[in-house]
Amino acid sequence: MTSRGICSARRLWWPICAVAALILLRGCSYSLVNGDRVNSQQAAKIESGIQDIRQLRFKRPVPLVVKTPDEAESMMEADLMRDYTDNQLEADAVAGALTGLFPAGLDLKAASLKLLKSQVAGFYDPHGKEMVLVEGGDDLGIWNSAAQFVIQRDVVGEMLLAHELTHALQDQNFDLETSLDKVKNDDDRGLALKCVAEGDATIAGFAYAMGRMDDSTADALTNNLKQLPQALAAEAPHTPEGLSAPLLFQYSEGVRFVAEAYRRGGWSAVDALYRNPPQSSHQILHPSLYFDSNAPAPRIELAGYDRIMSGWKKADDDTYGELFLRVILERNLGKQSNELGLASRWIADRMIILQEGHAVNVIWMLAFSDAQTASHFAVVYETLLDRLLGDSTPHRIDARSNAVLVVIGDGADYFETLAPAIWNASAIETGGVTARIEPSGNSLLQ
Repeated sequence: MTSRGICSARRLWWPICAVAALILLRGCSYSLVNGDRVNSQQAAKIESGIQDIRQLRFKRPVPLVVKTPDEAESMMEADLMRDYTDNQLEADAVAGALTGLFPAGLDLKAASLKLLKSQVAGFYDPHGKEMVLVEGGDDLGIWNSAAQFVIQRDVVGEMLLAHELTHALQDQNFDLETSLDKVKNDDDRGLALKCVAEGDATIAGFAYAMGRMDDSTADALTNNLKQLPQALAAEAPHTPEGLSAPLLFQYSEGVRFVAEAYRRGGWSAVDALYRNPPQSSHQILHPSLYFDSNAPAPRIELAGYDRIMSGWKKADDDTYGELFLRVILERNLGKQSNELGLASRWIADRMIILQEGHAVNVIWMLAFSDAQTASHFAVVYETLLDRLLGDSTPHRIDARSNAVLVVIGDGADYFETLAPAIWNASAIETGGVTARIEPSGNSLLQ
């Protein structure tokens, strides 16, 4: 579990990645750390063993350092603010509430830090290139019962250090941090790459603890992930779904995705995932779209709003993807709703978050597999927003061909001018071919 620590509607999973590392490493200190000292003999044994299991070699040593909880928390907070301002986090929180992803009034920075600080135990730091262990860990965390069920003995600390050292191997062999930086403005794409990293590290950690790696090891782990939501709820109660979902997704779906690659070609096939990573949570959820199809992932070019909303500044841009779209539908319609299947027909989206003073405006365009689904989603989501926002916040929706345009905030008050400008300037790009979104009979503006 790499630690980078950015939590927002934009890169929500970064701090959660850190939290996962912290949860995973809770309890490893009972054998690896004694006060402020590392059990170097045991650590060296694990470092040697994970290289053999994962079939990768370290190119340089990975220092193991011990930090106090306060020192670790300071590192986490500094990393949280590496790429963001407080104002940006506030705008992202408001946008998440307007779209239905977050509860209203969420303090995104505070909630992220609370989640991080509640689980401080250790992490691989890709910036300092060192493994950080934290004094005083006394709980085995969410993987305790899973590990003991699968392995039938108490080796969680070893497994978790092996997990973290796999992240160091990824960093050294595939320059993972640079790859993540390249997709930092496409959150859904970044999440897909993190699923590869976390699935890989989790499988490798379990394989080390079990003493072997084969298809049965991957199957055993994959079959015992259902308890993670309940375990996380116990470890970090009252965590909003918009924060917990990407964490659970990286492990449950990430393991399944990487296990599929391993079954098809062993560790060399897993290595290939870093050279040609999946492009979206949609591909992670539907692996055949990655493994059995060469079709390029569509991208939305969202434009045309600048002149009309000239007084507004762009606070952020985002891609929610199938995962967050499903979270929105589940939060607001219920986990048993018949409309949840709409999320699986997602193919692309792009969101622009604008800010003027304290006011936030969301412009969100989504593309679906067909025009009928787009039209259906427009009706469902408009009803959802009516219930969520009422008359307190203007909101308008239009569907054109297989795309849906959502405007929430002041821009909705002049939607008849804004929407045509956006439709005329925006496009869906697929494999280098850009297609304008043509008018269709289901447009609400026609």
